[in-house]
Amino acid sequence: MRRVLAASVALLLGVTCARAESWRHFRIMIWQTPTAVQIAALKRLGVDGTKLIANRSEHGKLVDAGAAKVLRAGGMRWYVENIATDFYAAYHRWQPSVPVNAAFLAAQRAHAADPSSLAPFVRHPSLSDRAELAVITARLRRTVRAWAPYRPLFYSLGDETGIADLAANWDFDFSPASLAGFRLWLHGQYRNLAALNAEWDTDYADWEAIRPITTTAAMARGNAAPWSDFKAWMDTSFARAVRTGTEAVHAADPQALAAIEGAQIPGWGGYDYAKLADAVDVMEIYDAGGNLAMARSFNPNLILLTTSAETGPTGIRHIWREALRGTRGLILWDDDHAIVQADGRIGPRGREDAATFAALRGPVGDLLLHAPRVAEPVAILASQASFRMRWLAEHRAEGDAWTRHSAADAWDDRTLRAGLDRVTTALRRNGVMSRFVSEDGAAHGGLRGLRVLILPDVVALSPQAAAAIARFAAHGGLVIATGESVRFDAHGRRLAKPPPEPGVRLADADVTPARLRALLARAGVHPGFRLAAPDGTLASDVDAYARRDGGRLVLGLQGAAGGGRVTLHLPAPQPITDVLTGRNLGRTDQLALTLDPAVPTLLAIGAR
Repeated sequence: MRRVLAASVALLLGVTCARAESWRHFRIMIWQTPTAVQIAALKRLGVDGTKLIANRSEHGKLVDAGAAKVLRAGGMRWYVENIATDFYAAYHRWQPSVPVNAAFLAAQRAHAADPSSLAPFVRHPSLSDRAELAVITARLRRTVRAWAPYRPLFYSLGDETGIADLAANWDFDFSPASLAGFRLWLHGQYRNLAALNAEWDTDYADWEAIRPITTTAAMARGNAAPWSDFKAWMDTSFARAVRTGTEAVHAADPQALAAIEGAQIPGWGGYDYAKLADAVDVMEIYDAGGNLAMARSFNPNLILLTTSAETGPTGIRHIWREALRGTRGLILWDDDHAIVQADGRIGPRGREDAATFAALRGPVGDLLLHAPRVAEPVAILASQASFRMRWLAEHRAEGDAWTRHSAADAWDDRTLRAGLDRVTTALRRNGVMSRFVSEDGAAHGGLRGLRVLILPDVVALSPQAAAAIARFAAHGGLVIATGESVRFDAHGRRLAKPPPEPGVRLADADVTPARLRALLARAGVHPGFRLAAPDGTLASDVDAYARRDGGRLVLGLQGAAGGGRVTLHLPAPQPITDVLTGRNLGRTDQLALTLDPAVPTLLAIGAR
């Protein structure tokens, strides 16, 4: 038995390594499929990937052999796009002659016409429907087997996926399949029915009678636990459905990579990254609300990509920022042929971005991919339950108006994420790259090795996580809480007795780079460098990203608002090299720098 287990583990590790080998260098892809005339120019720019759309129907050829032949002849690779968008992004997908979110708008209209009906809250298709999952699994396997000889870069399950319309809040899914899954999931959350009734303030006589409540009902009810649990279940069901798709891809080709694109801001829509990050191999992400750092923290092996559509210095700055934060590839959006024109000539945007592409496709890109981030013993607690309860409090006065909100409104809930943004910004200005631990992770050993744990607006916490945090503090760990205090358990029930206050509580105005640096020093965390503004104070407007390359510290610097002047202070004189130019900047402990508004300053400090 041990030999069988060892062989299985070795096989799994071998397959995982084989998948990782396919992404040893920074990749640049273009979404619009190029013609034979355009391919040569794209290759000169370092763009060597694109997409081919999957055939989702039961009819016709699965492989577009003609398009594949053109791309292969030009040395261009591709990924297979939108294989199951109709399932994973059912309420946000392109269709001719209707808005991209037509299905979601229809659900909103149906609810407005009859607010008492639950029919608008039945997802079509349900993420928990076994028959639907079987159809998608079969389609994915057929598609992957057909394309496998061409070795696509990855297989995209869907683009701009979500439970409803992107990250919009909606009370999906009241379908029979979802409710059955919810009841089964509840068995794992509560030791028995009596415990559930006590938590929910209900009197269910059997599990099959359990019904969740809507958001509108939760706004009028004192105890929101039935609603919060249902939202947690929908996050789980979405992640499980995505994982089912990934398993189908792997079953058809063990070395293939499964992906989702257009990953959203943390919050609604299934975007609980503690559950979602390990459900796929590749994720193209819209970096906002800390989601990129969350995804990286919860799955260090995840291949993160970003899309670039902007031109000029803003576009170049965005590309570099995402590379510094840990993305491993880029998808270019070029609907107006500004990168390479229809006749094959390099366009204005292609000329602007050429130097950036060359750097990322060369040794600089390899350095960013393979030099590990400096992992300071500092973590942020990611609490999806806190997000839910704060959202409910913020929107309670609106009543049923939440049903008229669009997906864009999810990005505008700034106050819900302002505390987290302040923390991640203050850390970044000190060269500490954000790392997250989930509530479940904190409760089960995830705090080991840390010196600092930050709780930004954590208002809901399980007893297990609270106990683990208390033990962490008792053994010398520094707990920093910002914003609001804990007043709910992880199910959303108000606590009769909130847990004791943590080691340090900061008001919002006190969450500054300087204040956080002093607290980190108190816990024995010293980033190893200091950035000073022209007046000598700690620079509060420069993002710093730190990596290790052997014995060298590799430091990427970007002015938060573009360019600017800053002075780098080191604890002792060290040799410094400008990585982008290769220029030796001498041996010093103090270096004055003028930051470019678009291209970062990238320094290698110390001996290799």
